[in-house]
Amino acid sequence: MALPSTRMDFRIDLSHVDRGREASERVIVARHPSESAEHVMLRVLAYCLFHEEGLAFGPGLADAEGADLWTRDPAGRVLTWIECGAAPFEKLKRIVQHNAGVAVHALFSDARRRDELVSGAREAASRASKVTGAISLSTVDHRLVAALAENTGLRRQWAVTIVGDHLYIEADGRTLDGEVVRSRLEES
Repeated sequence: MALPSTRMDFRIDLSHVDRGREASERVIVARHPSESAEHVMLRVLAYCLFHEEGLAFGPGLADAEGADLWTRDPAGRVLTWIECGAAPFEKLKRIVQHNAGVAVHALFSDARRRDELVSGAREAASRASKVTGAISLSTVDHRLVAALAENTGLRRQWAVTIVGDHLYIEADGRTLDGEVVRSRLEES
């Protein structure tokens, strides 16, 4: 018998200064039994960094072919696809090829995982792979993700301010911050 997901409740006050976006929301996250606390924190940070109307948590680890987060139009067409933690190039390439105009983002807290994606894209380019568009890459300071993962509570209160490429977070009484390094993976 499979273990059930654990329900985590986040109350997030978000201020994304550069995008002029303010939100105060309750976010429910289902943590898969095999999912690390750091991966959950990365998914919630992705929710904050890429916040837009209709952004929802996908099936995550429960479905290897699903997104960690995504937006869809009323007809069910994928508009935004976000992968967290590890992102095989072949999977992201398939998303771009099968969803015209989709915005694809990969968020990491480990530069090694980002480099694996970049390497996979280079290998595909050497095999004359043709994919149009670009994938955005963001790497969050691992120390910030690890510090957020230290809290084992199922209810969290976060105030998140994003200015430029920096996250400032008051998380359950602790003040934390960290850099976000952004780039684009130009596909060939």
